[in-house]
Amino acid sequence: MKVNSSYRWVILIINFIICAMAYAGLTMWSMASEDLAVTFEISAVQASIGSGILMAGYAVGSYVEATLTNKIGYRGAGLLGLVLMVIGTIGIPLAGNYNLILFLRFLQGWGILWLVGVNSSVAWFPAKQRGLASGVIGGGLTLGIGCGGWVATGLTNLAGTWQGAFSIWGIVIAIVSVIWAILMKEPPKDLYPADIEVKEEAPVHKRINPFATIACWLCILILFFNCWQLIGFNSILANCLKDFGYSAEQASTAVLLAGLIGVISTPVGGTISDGLVKKGWIPLKARVFTTAVPGFLVATVTTILFPVLAKSSFGVACLMSILCGWGVPVTNATSGVLPMDLLQDEDAAGRMFGANILIGCGGGGILAPVISTAVAESWGWKACFIVLAAGALIGVVISLLLPKFKVRK
Repeated sequence: MKVNSSYRWVILIINFIICAMAYAGLTMWSMASEDLAVTFEISAVQASIGSGILMAGYAVGSYVEATLTNKIGYRGAGLLGLVLMVIGTIGIPLAGNYNLILFLRFLQGWGILWLVGVNSSVAWFPAKQRGLASGVIGGGLTLGIGCGGWVATGLTNLAGTWQGAFSIWGIVIAIVSVIWAILMKEPPKDLYPADIEVKEEAPVHKRINPFATIACWLCILILFFNCWQLIGFNSILANCLKDFGYSAEQASTAVLLAGLIGVISTPVGGTISDGLVKKGWIPLKARVFTTAVPGFLVATVTTILFPVLAKSSFGVACLMSILCGWGVPVTNATSGVLPMDLLQDEDAAGRMFGANILIGCGGGGILAPVISTAVAESWGWKACFIVLAAGALIGVVISLLLPKFKVRK
């Protein structure tokens, strides 16, 4: 097959779909956790561990995929994750031991191909469209979060059991993974002559160690506080609204809206940063402005206001859920592009992004639900949301400082 620059849209679509389907596993688990607790005679807390284990597998898998990409390519690294995800998803309902299920859940997390999806898609696009590409892939994550509960409910009703739902979903994932493998192509190096000319004029430099740069660790903190607000907010939203007197159905609707708005806000964030580049902004400054203002700053303000306003009516609660769900997904649009803008080296940027997900997503995604719940139980919902908002505010400051640490060649 002859591949040209227009094939980038195929790459973008298949990565969007596979990321959405993989991330749906996060909320599918929460829907099945009560049935899991009954099946294996475990507590609700033990059942909830599966959410953190998925994020742990996601973090470790992403880092491994980042290190393998330079050797076996994006397609090879992605296939490894997808095979493990299929094994984990199909194996969970077949396992008779909960500890084994947690191991399979860890494998399932490897299939969240945000790193492979973002890096491969961005590499297919010219500089002025990379924010859009990164934003679309990030939108797939929030689509998965928003729709995972619906998928779980529909499949459970169809199959009759949570085991049947996971089995059907595993088969669907396997089919889509085969399609992804067929359509996935490595990004050619000569798609955009203008970029090639710039590279040819630049002197040859030694290999960059991203972990020795301040920029790498600041980006890790950005992704940490991204997950701090996003995962923390989504994990406590339903319980918070129930405490405010809303029904379970109303709470689930608000959770759905909070997830689905990210499908819009993430590509919008990418488009904003691309638009600033087209207006003459330095790409790095365009990305960090988008991360800081339409992203983290919006999340800070809306998260603080949520427990104050959401009590007034269900309509206001839904609106506030949408606004709180808007901000941080915007930062997903730029997180995948920042490593390349900062390091100006594809291999180093890939390894840096892997570390970002390993430490940032792994740390924030695992700690946020536990700490926010503990704060809510001890000091109430207002204190809980202040803690989540504080993380977003720190993200604003770090984002604005980031350009000072760009690697100079």
